[in-house]
Amino acid sequence: MDAKKPKIISARAEKFFSHMFRDISDYGIIGNMRTAALVSTDGSIDYCSMPFLDSPTIFAALLDDEKGGYFSIRPKPLFCARQEYLPDTNILACTFTTAGGEAMLFDFMPVETEHLVTVEQHRIHRCLTVRSGRIEFLLTFSPRPDYALITPHLSLEPKAITVSGNEHQLRLVHSLGDYRVLENEGGTATLSFTLEAEQNARFNMVYGKSAERPDVICDLQKNIDYWKDWLHGCLGDKCRLPGEHRETINRSLLALKLLTFSPTGAIAAAPTTSLPESIGGERNWDYRFTWLRDASFTLKAFFSLGYIMEADSFIRWLHAVYRRHGGENLRIMYSLEGESLLREKELEHLKGYRNSRPVRIGNLAHTQNQWDIYGEIMDTALRLSDYAGKIDEELWPFFRDVCALAMKNWKKPDDGIWEVRNGPYHFVYSKVMCWVALDRGIAIAKRYGFEAPVQRWIEERSAIREDILAKGYDPKKNTFVQRYGSRDLDASLLLLPLVDFLPFEDERIQGTIDACRKELMHGNFLRRYLNKDGLEGEEGGFILCNFWLVECLACSGRLREAEELLLETMRSTNHLGLFSEEFDAQRNMMLGNFPQAFSHIGCINAVTAIQNERQRRPVEKPDPSLVERLRKLIPLQTTLNEGTTAASGTDRNTGARLKSLLGALQGAFFDTSAGRVDYETMKHSRSFAEYLEIASSLRTFDPASLESDDARKAFWINIYNILIIHGVIEFDIRSSVLEIVNFFGRIVYEIGGLPYSPDDIEHGILRGNRPHPAFLLKPFGAFDKRRRFMVETFDPRIHFALVCASSSCPPIEFYDERHIDRQLDIAARSFINRRGLEIDRERQTVRLSEIFKWYERDFGRDKTEVVGYLLRYLDGDTAGYLRENTHKLIIDYLPYNWNLNSTLE
Repeated sequence: MDAKKPKIISARAEKFFSHMFRDISDYGIIGNMRTAALVSTDGSIDYCSMPFLDSPTIFAALLDDEKGGYFSIRPKPLFCARQEYLPDTNILACTFTTAGGEAMLFDFMPVETEHLVTVEQHRIHRCLTVRSGRIEFLLTFSPRPDYALITPHLSLEPKAITVSGNEHQLRLVHSLGDYRVLENEGGTATLSFTLEAEQNARFNMVYGKSAERPDVICDLQKNIDYWKDWLHGCLGDKCRLPGEHRETINRSLLALKLLTFSPTGAIAAAPTTSLPESIGGERNWDYRFTWLRDASFTLKAFFSLGYIMEADSFIRWLHAVYRRHGGENLRIMYSLEGESLLREKELEHLKGYRNSRPVRIGNLAHTQNQWDIYGEIMDTALRLSDYAGKIDEELWPFFRDVCALAMKNWKKPDDGIWEVRNGPYHFVYSKVMCWVALDRGIAIAKRYGFEAPVQRWIEERSAIREDILAKGYDPKKNTFVQRYGSRDLDASLLLLPLVDFLPFEDERIQGTIDACRKELMHGNFLRRYLNKDGLEGEEGGFILCNFWLVECLACSGRLREAEELLLETMRSTNHLGLFSEEFDAQRNMMLGNFPQAFSHIGCINAVTAIQNERQRRPVEKPDPSLVERLRKLIPLQTTLNEGTTAASGTDRNTGARLKSLLGALQGAFFDTSAGRVDYETMKHSRSFAEYLEIASSLRTFDPASLESDDARKAFWINIYNILIIHGVIEFDIRSSVLEIVNFFGRIVYEIGGLPYSPDDIEHGILRGNRPHPAFLLKPFGAFDKRRRFMVETFDPRIHFALVCASSSCPPIEFYDERHIDRQLDIAARSFINRRGLEIDRERQTVRLSEIFKWYERDFGRDKTEVVGYLLRYLDGDTAGYLRENTHKLIIDYLPYNWNLNSTLE
């Protein structure tokens, strides 16, 4: 797919003194992951909030071309302008061409890192350079703080314009020597200046504490490097899609990154408010917030392309919101800082984009009931466990509450995914997502042994499914319907196969896909629905829905149809590759807030689905060669961190860095269609080569530097766990580590010049040189140099932290010497309560994990002491029962499941 050509416009500067509305498509976005600005094709900043995305605007000419305020730099004579992004960045470059010369204007916001700018200021840098000839320019600075409620006084100094008349600190500093002041009244200043070839001018608009006396700078190259480093810092085999989709995906990723609020990790739906869904209509909403339903789709997009850190930051924001508000008080949306009160207010003094009233701030929809969010939250949780290999134990009560809410509310009507204002109704999609909530909750509870009424959930999940199939499906039309009792369609029904409610090949799903395409398509763009929703006016085609349809077609094997529709949908982008929320195909016009995060997420997921379908073919791995089979069977020791050179800089945190990188790799190479990590592809990736380089640095690490038992436990537990996973990768283990003869004794890391196998680490180091259960001899002999690195005091809790790559093992955790005592307590409590113990009260039998059989003496000298150890960590009724019946109980053992742990599969 060819990239769109940069847009070229012709204009005379005098024409714009009164300013005027431009098409939404005439803008690009710049930002610093705290706020953003929209810059027109001819060099005018017409929308910007400070200091954050959801703060009041400083410039809002996009919402009122007379009152809103703007900041423009352009040639005075007749000119042509050509706007584009510098490749792989969020830096806009506008080329001005006049009869007398050519100039370039670079617009960007310096990214807030310790190397670039402090967090106490927010800057817009505008860097102007004349390439040839001689050009006269006009600069118009017309700020209107607080949604244009304030017309400030501007004080002109030789090198600055200071804004006063409000509490905001705002200043425009510049490098101009000779210039003329053409205007300074009514809160607007216009300057005229002339530059010749090779001359440049710098303009910094600074908001915040440093606005007093800032330097005039243009740190262009540093910011170019930042964006390129970020874009190419992904992990996994899909992080750089080949071929015609690459530029499209890169621009979508860069746009999403701009909409990420770096202080919290939240992602705004859009940087703007009240850009209309229909010109002159009332469907004008504030999208500068985060919707919980976006979570699962956002994670899917980021993880599918290997941007693990962004997904992790978003999860951290979700965790903070969950902890703060709890289940019963959940809202469908929050502010970027996690606030739940988003009162909707109309700004009557603004006339709106092209007279589309009202202009709104806040969003009344935050008070609505939308049951689908339960499914989106739980789907997010399951995705996290797939990619990260664990679920935060402290969050499980919240997730359990979400499932309880799905059970409580699924029979009730709600306002639906589209936030209708004439509801509530029994929306099919909402009920499907309640089914999803229980389905994912069941999977997580079983996977990690979390306490939950799993059988009740299973029964209720079946009841929801039966209800939907009976009341939400129209057999005459062979399609699911928008809501019970209706025959209307809804584009959200395309999500049913994408959330695994039914498989793509099910005739009811294919019927729904075809019906949506037939009835909702208008000018090659899907409408969300056609029936009344309580609002006046119409809307354009919903770009996200097109991408859902592309994804459904691709996953159904209808690749040509998917590619054709994708190509058609791409015409809704502007010259920079940015999407709005909606598109009017008849007028070729963008509608709705811009740029729209969900449209870009949909684009990524649709393109990824097409790419996956192209690459899909029957995978029949050949039988391993004789050499490979012998390698697995002959127990020769294998050092896994050999390298040509040993990297420097090794310290006690190397194990933690390796664990972190390996966890990111597992997420990046997780194959959702197969439900397992694609270790074979990972093994040959550039990122795994980086892992091996760090692992090789362990050869120079001196374990004697670990001076405390806490430091030793944290380091060696982390090393043990990553060594196990590395062994699974190295030997391409498909089902169980038992495929490899003496697996725990033959894989080795060289550390400080000495070999360490998992057996050496577990029995020699962490168990204080206690014999392996199957052997009588101690692992380290009297003269073994490794004896000096053993823990001084044995801690039985290490058994709940060591991961043996089997389903009966504990889940993988990262251990920190500063918090290891608490971490091991959590590990012990989690393992014992969730997978280490079962009670049969009728037979007065307690069944324990075989860990307590193999290492019985590690936990006590007899049954009474073992039960006493268990009582330290058991919860509630179970602890009381054991305490009362200790001497009556029969101890038996649960069968140990050696199949690969679900976090490793």
